[in-house]
Amino acid sequence: MFKYIRQRIAFAILALFIISILCFTLVSLFGPNPAEIILNKKIEGVKKQGNYEALKIAEEIRLGLRYVDGRKIPILVRYFQYIGGIFHGDFKFLLNEKLNPNPSEYTTMSKLFFQPLKYSIMISLPAFVMSAIIGITFGTIAGYQRGKWADSTINVFVLFFIAVPSFIIAPIAITIAAKLNVAPNVLKFGDPVATTGEIIKSYLPPIIVVTLGSLSVYTTYTRNQVVTVLTSNYILIAKTKGLSGIQIYFKYVLRNISIPLSAIIIPSFVFLLSGSIIVEKYWQVPGTSTVIANSFPQGEIYVVMFSTLFFSFISLASELVVDILFVILDPRITYGTKSKRNLLLFLKAYFIRRKLIKELKRKLSNSNSDANLLNASNSQEQASVGGSN
Repeated sequence: MFKYIRQRIAFAILALFIISILCFTLVSLFGPNPAEIILNKKIEGVKKQGNYEALKIAEEIRLGLRYVDGRKIPILVRYFQYIGGIFHGDFKFLLNEKLNPNPSEYTTMSKLFFQPLKYSIMISLPAFVMSAIIGITFGTIAGYQRGKWADSTINVFVLFFIAVPSFIIAPIAITIAAKLNVAPNVLKFGDPVATTGEIIKSYLPPIIVVTLGSLSVYTTYTRNQVVTVLTSNYILIAKTKGLSGIQIYFKYVLRNISIPLSAIIIPSFVFLLSGSIIVEKYWQVPGTSTVIANSFPQGEIYVVMFSTLFFSFISLASELVVDILFVILDPRITYGTKSKRNLLLFLKAYFIRRKLIKELKRKLSNSNSDANLLNASNSQEQASVGGSN
């Protein structure tokens, strides 16, 4: 098990490296130039001036995009400079300091990212818990009541929220909340104007919208798993033994559906945490999704890289946790051993076979040519003998 975990950690590090280099390269190639954005904001109509290119080069040198002599720093060199700084605790910061929403508080990249993260967690965590509980409950009911009115009602409910996107549900939720005297945007705790109850109520609409959008996945997946388990042979055997429905559920159904469910529940929280940009925009939540969405159009590559590395690390770690949970939930699961097949030996044998085939073909062609020459010489000898006669 520990050997398997070490292998997974090694592959996770490799995956994190590949993700980081792809993200850095793509943002550097296709993202906006931060030097141009900063320069255009500094000077009105600067492109009409003759020294625009000189000013842009000077700005790029200041931002670390060029060498002092004006040559562009290659993307891979900048990437490894950034990675080298990470090992020394330097994650860089905003290229354009004017984009800092709170300069006195956000002084480092970690503060710029993790302090807004608490607002994202305050929405995504309750929504995750509620959607998981409600979705698994609805899915179990639909699985047990397959083909009946309860199953049909739940399926219609789920399909509705799958079909209708959150950017349509969000304005409707804001309108309903306004009629119930709920603030149209989330309020910060410690706000002297609002009470604690008003602050809590302001978080309910976005939490409900995220919950409705995510519980459909749990409901559909749970229903399919429950139906699969209930139609298996060991459930029929359990019924013949006289076990009650509750005993069958906790002993067989819940145990067997918990293994595949754990594979989607834990990673889904990371998805909710990183993908709530629409909700944060509608309710003006100062969360991480807003920070990322505001940074990319401005060419803030270090903010994009920090968020990508963070969420990628959390996703890879969650997959490792899921693998360990598989064994805890069902000890019969064993990790795969090392394959007896060696890819390098396979490739080596393949090239050896190709070489032998080429040599055999060459020998056959040589033997055929020798035979042709021998036949030609014999025919010439016979012709000469016939002429002399």
